[in-house]
Amino acid sequence: MDRNNLLALVAGAALAGTAGTASAVPFTITGGSADVTGLSIGSTVDVDVADGLARSFNLEVGQTTDRFDFLDVTVSGLGLTTGLIDAQLNFSQPTTATAEGVLAGFSVILGLASSGVLTVLYDPGPIAFGDGGLFDVDFFGFSDACVFCTTLSGTVQATVSLLRAPGTTSVPEPATLTLLGAGLAAMGFARRRRRA
Repeated sequence: MDRNNLLALVAGAALAGTAGTASAVPFTITGGSADVTGLSIGSTVDVDVADGLARSFNLEVGQTTDRFDFLDVTVSGLGLTTGLIDAQLNFSQPTTATAEGVLAGFSVILGLASSGVLTVLYDPGPIAFGDGGLFDVDFFGFSDACVFCTTLSGTVQATVSLLRAPGTTSVPEPATLTLLGAGLAAMGFARRRRRA
């Protein structure tokens, strides 16, 4: 094999090694759950998994799902509620995993004017799967207010994002490609000069 063919082979291998493969990754959510802890004076808190939470979908790298309903939360009675909700969203694909987060709630129900806010205190961290794959889950709280009522309710929502597909290599920065191209051009120029 002569040097020209060898140079072309090396350059092609270098560029091919830097390209990632793009393909959709299948996800399956099997369900979820929540544990409530805190202080309730004259009121009760009910948390249920939203209907239709179990679902399957595909994501490409960089894609995020639309928000979907995760937990239905209802506070009722005449009183004060403060506490935490430990939320778990369960996956069976692309790996068996649980995305765990913590929501902090505060509600005042007086009958005349009632209000409540449920905020995300701790979002789930990224979840690794396969050979270098990574996805992220985000939870979103809600607020509710009403007049002459004894019930506050809302739905915690979630999204799933595919950060990195398994088995892919990183795509080089443009500066890296420029340096590689400059190096190959310099090698070609030096070879041509030697011939002359």
